[in-house]
Amino acid sequence: MFRIITIATFCFAALPVAAQTPPAPTFLGQIVVPSGLSINGVTFGGISDLTFDSETGRYLAISDDRVEKGPARYYELELAVTEGVVTLNIAATRELKDETGAAFAPKGIDAEGIALDRKGGKLYWSSERDLKNQPAIYVSDLDGGNVKRLELPDAYLVNDAKTKGVQNNLGFEGLSLASGKLIAATENALTQDGQKATPQAGSPARILVIDTATLKPVAEHVYVTEAISKTPTAAEPKYNDNGLSALAALPDGRFVAVERNFASGVGNHIRFFIVDLSGAENILGKDKIDAANMRPVSKTPWFEINEGDFGLDVDNIESLAFGPVVDGKQLFVIASDDNFNPGKQFTQFAAFAIPANLGQ
Repeated sequence: MFRIITIATFCFAALPVAAQTPPAPTFLGQIVVPSGLSINGVTFGGISDLTFDSETGRYLAISDDRVEKGPARYYELELAVTEGVVTLNIAATRELKDETGAAFAPKGIDAEGIALDRKGGKLYWSSERDLKNQPAIYVSDLDGGNVKRLELPDAYLVNDAKTKGVQNNLGFEGLSLASGKLIAATENALTQDGQKATPQAGSPARILVIDTATLKPVAEHVYVTEAISKTPTAAEPKYNDNGLSALAALPDGRFVAVERNFASGVGNHIRFFIVDLSGAENILGKDKIDAANMRPVSKTPWFEINEGDFGLDVDNIESLAFGPVVDGKQLFVIASDDNFNPGKQFTQFAAFAIPANLGQ
């Protein structure tokens, strides 16, 4: 955990939704874990989301290993920041089981999001795809038992013709909890809703709101990603993309959204937005949308990280979690998914701080 005298749940002052954007954060430090680290014969990596456990002071980090390097799993991590030096202890590895209590089969899960409800005694996680490219959201008890697979609206399910449902590897990436609601966001548009992000236009992703008491969807909104921001400079492979890669709740009802842009030969460009769902049109029940005629969620730019900003060689950031309040500062951590790509990518945990109790 962070080196803390007391652990406190973070809180901003109760403010009108549009009243304040958090100030630009202060960079505290980072730790980089080279891809290929093995723990008891299982490769560490693929970190695709974080959630903070205020009771233990640990971060839970889910791996998107498709049961090819080891079992479906998440890690319990202790991160400490002292005078700009970040240290990491991988305290535990926990296996994720399916709704029958069995281990997931190879490629049976592509875990991307994780959210902890310590008070309610529940752990939620999402999967982008299984062997049939179908997305999933799961909930279990804190010990990993009593697993349930939530029923999703039909719009998200891939049909045989592949003309409907999540696009391959662009399903549920962001997962967060707020006021008794589970918020799940796709990385880009559903197949029937529009194209992937391009250099000319963003992509109309969907945000699904699920009541944690009933485990039923109660709302759904459009989130339009930014256009791809960087042009590839590498001759081969010539590739670039942009997508919504993480979501974290703020206590005033808004969220932080992370958009991760990559261009071969250039690197990563990470953008952070403050997102408000309150004025967005509810599209729940719509199998297909015309995004141009929908009122999406509102987005306010917060800060961004280009290669070299904050002195970082920034990698594939897919995680953000708010941690404890320490000495009047609200800490948060972002983390990268190394794609199990030794020698070319790495697992990166970067720590930042903003003032706590803004407006007081």
